[in-house]
Amino acid sequence: MKNIHNLINCYFISMQGMAAESSIYKQYTIVCSKVNGLTMDAAIYIKNAEDFMCGNGNHGRQANMRYKRLGRTNLELSVISYGGLALFFKEVQEATALIEAALDEGINYIDCDEAGNQFVPAVVYEDTRNKLGPVLKKRRNELYVGIKTMFAKKDDVARAIDKALELVFKGTSREKIDLFHLAHVDIDEKLDLLMSREGGMAAVEEAREQGKLDYVLVASHNPTVLMKALKTDRFDVAEFPFTIIEQDYLKEVVPYCKEHDIGTIAMKPLGGGQLTQRADLCIRWIMNYDVDIVIPGMKTMEELKQNIQPGHTYVPLSAAELKELDEIARPIGQEYCHRCGYCLPCTQGIHIFSQFDLYKTSTISLEQKRAIYKQMKERGAKTAGDCVACGLCIEKCPFKLPIPDIMERADKALAGE
Repeated sequence: MKNIHNLINCYFISMQGMAAESSIYKQYTIVCSKVNGLTMDAAIYIKNAEDFMCGNGNHGRQANMRYKRLGRTNLELSVISYGGLALFFKEVQEATALIEAALDEGINYIDCDEAGNQFVPAVVYEDTRNKLGPVLKKRRNELYVGIKTMFAKKDDVARAIDKALELVFKGTSREKIDLFHLAHVDIDEKLDLLMSREGGMAAVEEAREQGKLDYVLVASHNPTVLMKALKTDRFDVAEFPFTIIEQDYLKEVVPYCKEHDIGTIAMKPLGGGQLTQRADLCIRWIMNYDVDIVIPGMKTMEELKQNIQPGHTYVPLSAAELKELDEIARPIGQEYCHRCGYCLPCTQGIHIFSQFDLYKTSTISLEQKRAIYKQMKERGAKTAGDCVACGLCIEKCPFKLPIPDIMERADKALAGE
């Protein structure tokens, strides 16, 4: 190992005179091919460090933000990063302003998500192109980007990779996907298909060999299936929902990832928007555990400022704060929506999780909820009362929530029946 460190130091010295516009990845490949016995960890370390030296890799690091190593990727990511789902529901100018503000605060990773569009090949990544694309054209060196696909077949995944590169990364200073997600891996059948000869993992590994992407992430809402995926040793990062309500991942997933140097990302840290009344407590609770980064969704500047604070200064929860968080979480129980948007589009045009939010939230009174519900109906918006109980949403929901039943109850409560 000492010899490797010496080699790295010597290589850094040789790199100092290289122009910033030189092909860093090409130089990295040449050096690695000449080094006998160079370990993959050392090689990745060289690659990341030389990116930094050449102005291609400071990736938004700010003195007041804390960063953690994302497992075997050796990427140093902001402990609070950006969950991109919230941006899908914002207008382009608002979304772009939020991304720019996040970068200014030291966030250097965005986990892109387009809700129901992720399932539609004709439109997927267009929203990301429109909102994140302009920022990447100017600030690619400040930001790592996670791109996901919901598909499992080799040809579909290969097309997704190429489309993301074309729409999101083309024309930037780094035309490559940092983290590619095989997402929604929640059932054994999908995992088996992904890992088959004609499955998506084959396309991902070919794309990595071709230099189209760097690292591979598996995202799941099912800890049992996630463990099976991780034990294949073909994933660099695991992403999973983690809150005071959902702690199953602490049993096996988190310890396994730490033992095998797999990066960990906590998604849906606010329970899909249902724990937002004390977001700071939720995030600080998660940061007490051994996960690498947390990706709250932030749809306003106020939320961005609030959620990013634990990334600047972490203060463990007091006994009183823990009790308060527990009291907030307890009534939500097991019947809560994660706002993943996978249930969309609804055949009746209902924005399902907005109905969940209105019905379940404790931040406004029942009278206020009913007033909002009435206004929605008056302006022609589809509401919980328009549900026809077709059941398609249940099939797409990772948690198999009884959505039609909840819509019926929501309508009765909000319509005042």
